[in-house]
Amino acid sequence: MDLTGKIIAVVGGATGIGKATAEICAARGAQVFVADFNEVEGQATANGIGATYLKVNVTDEASVAAAFATIAERYGRLDGLVQTAGILKGAFVTIEDFTAEMFRQVYDVNVTGSFLCAKHAAPLMKKNGKGVIVLISSAAAYGASSSFAYGSSKGGVTSLGITMQAKLADDNIRVNTVHPGSIATRMKLSVIEEEARLFGKPGSHGSAKLGEPEGVGKLLAWLVSDDADYVRGALHTR
Repeated sequence: MDLTGKIIAVVGGATGIGKATAEICAARGAQVFVADFNEVEGQATANGIGATYLKVNVTDEASVAAAFATIAERYGRLDGLVQTAGILKGAFVTIEDFTAEMFRQVYDVNVTGSFLCAKHAAPLMKKNGKGVIVLISSAAAYGASSSFAYGSSKGGVTSLGITMQAKLADDNIRVNTVHPGSIATRMKLSVIEEEARLFGKPGSHGSAKLGEPEGVGKLLAWLVSDDADYVRGALHTR
C-alpha cells in the first residue's frame, strides 16, 4: 500500500481508530491532517507523525468549513477523508429515561458530523478529479446496541454512505462505510465498565475479546489508497 503524495484528512484522529489510521497513512507516505476537537491529544498525534493538526467541532459547520479551507489553502485538493469522530451516550439507559437532548447530541456528532465533513471534503476531491470518503459506522447499525441513540445513529451513517456513493459516483468519488465490531477503544471500554457496574459482570468479561484499533486502521488506510479503487459499499471488521 503506497500513499505517497496523497493528501488525507482523518477526522477524529486524536485517539483510537482515527489515531491508528493517521499513523498508518503517514507511515505509507501520505500528507496527513489530524482533525479533532481534542486539542491536546490531537496535536500530540500530529506531532508524532509529522502531520498537521486541525481543531474541529464536527457539529459546527463553520468549524468544519474552516478546517477544510485550511487544507484547500495548503494543497488545493484532497485525496481521502476518513471520518472516525463519534460519541456514545446513554449506554443501558431505558427508553423512558433516554432524553431527547442526549439523543440529539449523539446524532449531531455521528450523523450530522459525518455529513458536514463529507460536504466540505467533496469539492476538494472534485477539483482533484477523484477522491475517497470513508465513514465509520458500526456493527451496532445492524445489531442491538447498548444505546438507542448510538445504534440508530450508526444506521444513519450507513444510509448516508449509500446515498453519497450514488450521488458522487459521477464525480469519481468513491464512498465506503466501515462497520467495526468490538474494538478496544476508550468508548468501547467505557461501555464494558458501565455494564460491569450495572450488572455485576467483571470488567475483563468483554475486554478480553476486543480487537485492536490498528487492525481497523490498516483497513481504513488501504481504502484511501489506489489499491482499493474497485471496492464499493460497506465493509465489516471484527
